[in-house]
Amino acid sequence: VTTPFPLKLQEMLIATQAEGMEDIVSWQPHGRCFIVHKPKEFIELLPRFFKLSKLASFQRQLNLYGFQRLTRGRDRGGYYHELFLRDR
Repeated sequence: VTTPFPLKLQEMLIATQAEGMEDIVSWQPHGRCFIVHKPKEFIELLPRFFKLSKLASFQRQLNLYGFQRLTRGRDRGGYYHELFLRDR
């Protein structure tokens, strides 16, 4: 049984926070979106959590699941989905 992408994404964000890698990818303080801060280092993390090795493939998965890339405001560059929240 394969784990759905959003669950893997949640697990990755929990693990990177626990391992002190929030400088690479992290939730925003309000917990409604996440941001990839360092794309080059993030690409190295991808295979650990997903069967992906390219940022474009990761972004395609986000789009497939209805995530939106934020282009304005303080969350610019983040990815948002109304049902994808920290601690839920």
